[in-house]
Amino acid sequence: MRHVLIIDGLNLIHRARVAMGESENGCTFAALRSVRSLVERFKPDVAYFVLEGVPRRRIEASEGTYKAQRSSMDDSFWNQKRQITDIISRHLPVIVTRHADYEADDVIAHLAQKHHHDDRVTIVSTDTDFTQLLQTDNRRITLYSPIKDIFVEAPPYDYVRWKALRGDGADNIPGIPGIGDKRATTLVTEEGALEAYFTKKPDTRAIFEHNLSMIGFEDLAETWVGTTFSEPARQNDKLRGNLQDLGIMSLTNDKTWPKWIASFDRLWMQFLSQAA
Repeated sequence: MRHVLIIDGLNLIHRARVAMGESENGCTFAALRSVRSLVERFKPDVAYFVLEGVPRRRIEASEGTYKAQRSSMDDSFWNQKRQITDIISRHLPVIVTRHADYEADDVIAHLAQKHHHDDRVTIVSTDTDFTQLLQTDNRRITLYSPIKDIFVEAPPYDYVRWKALRGDGADNIPGIPGIGDKRATTLVTEEGALEAYFTKKPDTRAIFEHNLSMIGFEDLAETWVGTTFSEPARQNDKLRGNLQDLGIMSLTNDKTWPKWIASFDRLWMQFLSQAA
């Protein structure tokens, strides 16, 4: 059984931006440092860096309100995102993965449940939606929260049904009015409580069913062929030169560089042997 590391790419990049503020190329530096740290810590046999596509079905189903509340990032952020994606996809043995029509969450779920169904999987993200994967197979799939530095544990209730009642402010999915965390927990844990609630308030069932379809992961079985995977080449000197051109000297000086690049040696060996 191989160990597969799946990094929620945009999630990591946003954390890197917060850590480094507005410093020039600071987000790029922090993101690459984080990727190296994760590879060093988990020592995977396969590693992915998963990026976002456009969740067309969810946008249409919500009439354009899905995640519409999120503020846009400035040009500096998007330029550094492109830098990070380009460097990883061309020079590191971490496979940059994306499907144009789905969110990273859906791609990650397919990788963990289907593509690597016989492997041990560690997902790195602060997104609590991945909790639902733990409830399908928490012995094979683990979720690591890098901010809290903990492995997340699945709650003792159906997380998707709970969240469908409660709503998801982060994704701009309104919950059922009057239902908070405690009420939602009661409704999904007490036998017959949820159906009794819908009998009393039948108009809320449609909200619940809609939210279920928005929160649960998409089935990519028929469209997985549209997923793209990077094909990096081991060109350490070229990578070092690219980082130096960006002014990222703390990773590329004579003392740091050998240690930084050596962190990927084992993963390169695995990557090259599988590609052969």
